[in-house]
Amino acid sequence: MSESQRTIRISVTLVTRNRADHALACAKTILANEGFDQLFVIDQSDADETELAIGTLSDPRLRYIRTESRGVTRGRNLGAQLAQGDVIAFTDDDCRVAPDWIPALARIFANDPEVAVVCGSVRVAEAVKDLGFTEHFEPHVREWKGRYPPFGRDWGITANLAARLDVLARVGKFDSMLGAGAPLRSGGEPDLLFRVLRDGFKVVNATEVWVDHLGVRPHGEEARKLIRGYGLGTGAALFKHVRLGDTAALGVYLDFVAANARRVFASLVRGKRPDGLGFLLFFLAGALASYRYRVDRNSRQYRIS
Repeated sequence: MSESQRTIRISVTLVTRNRADHALACAKTILANEGFDQLFVIDQSDADETELAIGTLSDPRLRYIRTESRGVTRGRNLGAQLAQGDVIAFTDDDCRVAPDWIPALARIFANDPEVAVVCGSVRVAEAVKDLGFTEHFEPHVREWKGRYPPFGRDWGITANLAARLDVLARVGKFDSMLGAGAPLRSGGEPDLLFRVLRDGFKVVNATEVWVDHLGVRPHGEEARKLIRGYGLGTGAALFKHVRLGDTAALGVYLDFVAANARRVFASLVRGKRPDGLGFLLFFLAGALASYRYRVDRNSRQYRIS
């Protein structure tokens, strides 16, 4: 029986820390979906509020896991390690998934055995649109294989991302030195997607697979701090591969630098504040931050020592 004729077995991982209300609301929207086997709620919280909140749910697919580890990529890797079946899907606790989130993912993987990763749309929820900066992702080009997206477009985010488990076994899971709560603060997604594309796999960006994102940072210093973290982590994620002598990574890295520099220059020409300057400076700083850690050549992962 071909893959397109059988059911794709999907597990879901939700990593949370100290946001019980968000975790509960997100888990409810996931459990409202049909067609998946397991939901792993990986709780990295400092207190018991999230455990108590999730404990109010009764569903045989739900598995709550309390862990002392910190860092969202560590939590996602734990979920991928525990998952069984074909695909592991990820979202964030401040997201609310679509009622057909799982069926939409399953259709894409079932209809095309070459699809390794699906990055879905991350929409800004109506309730927070005017409250500050909210990370979002809107797909443009649907399929990427044998080439790399340009800066600012079609690099999906783990608020809505799913991957085949056998592909993760080939290219490696998330780098635990990258991502929120990790030393390098961000960059888990571009690092993983670069490795997937570098090894010749297909990434699909799907508008029909969507979540609403409620995570908002007020305009001003909080938003700037978040964007600087994105810059640092993304720079460190890509420069890791440059350090390994990867010419494709060098091309992507330089494309990111050039695109940011053009954005800064264009805003200056218009007599405005240099839009994107903070991201560019921290992106370049990510290269220096990369040298705090050695890189394992075989796994392409950062190592502490």
